Amino acid sequence: MESLGGFDFVRLHFDGDGALQDAAPLQELAKAGATDVVLIAHGFRNDEDDATSLYTGFLTTLRGHWKSGAFPGLSSRKLVVGGVYWPSKAFQESFGGSGTVQGLEDPEAAEKEAARAGLEDLKAGAVTPAQKANLDEAMSLLDQVSDSAAAQDRFVSLVLSLLDGATPDPTEGADRVRATDGSVLLDKLKTPIIVATATSGQDGGTLSMDDASAPEGQTQGIPSIFSSIFGRIGEFLNLTTWYVMKNRAGVVGATGVAQAVRNLKTAAPGAKIQLVGHSLGGRLMAACAKTLAETNEHVDSLTLLEAAFSHYGFSPNNGKGEPGFFRSVVDRQVVRGPLISTFSAQDTVVGKVYAIASRLAGDSVQEIGDANDAYGGIGRNGAQKTNEALSGPLHAVGTPYQFHPSKIECLDGSGGLIRDHGDVTNSTVTYAFASVLAQT
Repeated sequence: MESLGGFDFVRLHFDGDGALQDAAPLQELAKAGATDVVLIAHGFRNDEDDATSLYTGFLTTLRGHWKSGAFPGLSSRKLVVGGVYWPSKAFQESFGGSGTVQGLEDPEAAEKEAARAGLEDLKAGAVTPAQKANLDEAMSLLDQVSDSAAAQDRFVSLVLSLLDGATPDPTEGADRVRATDGSVLLDKLKTPIIVATATSGQDGGTLSMDDASAPEGQTQGIPSIFSSIFGRIGEFLNLTTWYVMKNRAGVVGATGVAQAVRNLKTAAPGAKIQLVGHSLGGRLMAACAKTLAETNEHVDSLTLLEAAFSHYGFSPNNGKGEPGFFRSVVDRQVVRGPLISTFSAQDTVVGKVYAIASRLAGDSVQEIGDANDAYGGIGRNGAQKTNEALSGPLHAVGTPYQFHPSKIECLDGSGGLIRDHGDVTNSTVTYAFASVLAQT
């Protein structure tokens, strides 16, 4: 068993259908004699090294709390970690504007080449021959989309065919996006979207780049509009990548990781199971917990770090008159111990994902991306319309937590404690997780 950040660590590789590629590491995890098994999942990642870097940073600062004596009850416990690796893609925060792509100085040509590369990337992850054929046809339409609304409609329809068969969630906006003509969707993206990074107590809404009230420095080096339709297509492809990865994370969590939890509970019944997920890994772990709810099974804690799912995910009413997608996790009390969820106004990735979805699916761009938006994200705004949610600041290291059973503890890292979407390995965040461990 390898060591990562001072803890015993195994790598659990899952394919896009949630199949565990090698059972041996899971068996090794079960036989480790651990008091606590932590399963941790990455989100938007480029490769295995990128995910491992996240795990190393998180476990290294966690080890510092372990050794500090701040949690004396943990010193007698043996924690082992299973790192979940699943096939994900990186999320791009910006498109369009000046610059070069493969030596192209013309902005339109650069944006077109970037769009072509985005299609190739989606094609590489397509799972059926029909999907690949649709993306080939979409690529052939790049020479026609500039002057033809019909070509734009066809292009968008072909790309969104990647979502065929996906489980619908009205708070994610995909149903309304797919019901809208492609030319209308691309027209809505004429003005690129940036996400304000207001601190707690300020307006955390999303600002268009031509908004005169944008904070100083917010729009530096960014054009007021895309120079061509291909910049808009880049944004659209980025959102499509998000939807594809969202569905994949759900499948991996609901099938592969949920079964891994069951296997661990059978093979090591005395071990506490602690779930941790960052970004789409938070969605993955929430999907795992949702599946466990169906058979009334439990885990000991769930830690969501800047999770990428709807801020209505745990609500009894998701704003559409239905329970949130992960509501059964709360109703069935799947989590025996603390359930915590960090969020931050500085999380521009979660903010951007839901701001794009909101612009394309919503009736209005008012309050886009913030807590009042029908399409907001939990990693940006915390849990909304959820009576079980308690919201408070992320604590400084050394300031005790008192978590409450059957509640969702939403910890606000705005104002610099969580500076961006990936800032979840710092000692403040891992102190919260150490506190979770101490209270299970």
